[in-house]
Amino acid sequence: MEEDLGRGLDQIARGKYFEAHETLEDVWRSAGPAEKDFFQGLVHVAVAWYQAGRGNRVGCERQLEKAARRLGPFAPEHRGVALDLLLFSVESARRTVAAGSLDLEPPFLPLGDRPFGCSVVVWRASSKGREYLVLHRRTRHGSDYEGDWAWTPPSGVREANEDPLEAASRELREETGLQLPLKAVDVARSWAVYAAAAPADARVLLNEEHDRFSWVTAEEAARLCLPELVGRSIREVDELLEGS
Repeated sequence: MEEDLGRGLDQIARGKYFEAHETLEDVWRSAGPAEKDFFQGLVHVAVAWYQAGRGNRVGCERQLEKAARRLGPFAPEHRGVALDLLLFSVESARRTVAAGSLDLEPPFLPLGDRPFGCSVVVWRASSKGREYLVLHRRTRHGSDYEGDWAWTPPSGVREANEDPLEAASRELREETGLQLPLKAVDVARSWAVYAAAAPADARVLLNEEHDRFSWVTAEEAARLCLPELVGRSIREVDELLEGS
């Protein structure tokens, strides 16, 4: 079962949604009663994105609703799958479909040990108060896209067996060119958060994943960084600094 589950999840990650549906259906059929909803929820995820690719809005909507309903009770994690993060992808897809588009971002399916990835909230002191660094990701939606996952702090998935602090330092260096001392804010949950103070004249050098950056207030970061989970880390750091 574990091997087939891994194969099905890998097929989802590679955009092979029809194949993933077939693989995971076999796992669902052989699962015990206590886990059937979990595996069926993953089937619904694969079918939802498959239906989106076929232009079937109604089918996609129904599958997304079923995925959220069946996977929710198993969150935040089950069998190494970060369901809290996957469910954010499902909810983001539901909003996209409700807005009239089937151009969905791929489902976010980090695997392995927690934390699955890291964010680094970089701040600097300015004449306007504290400012936070946010990066705009290149997507197929174009440079004007302002929706879910468009703006984020420096962040990324942790590599296999990589120490979370090392992962955070690597992502910061790769995405911005900055090498700064990091302070752990919360490393116990599925996505670790670190904070770093940058000098006022810090030079940001973007990699190919991003097309621009901005220094903004915590309030503006919360508005730009969607879904709400993304902006939450900046608010948490701002509150921590406010109380220090």
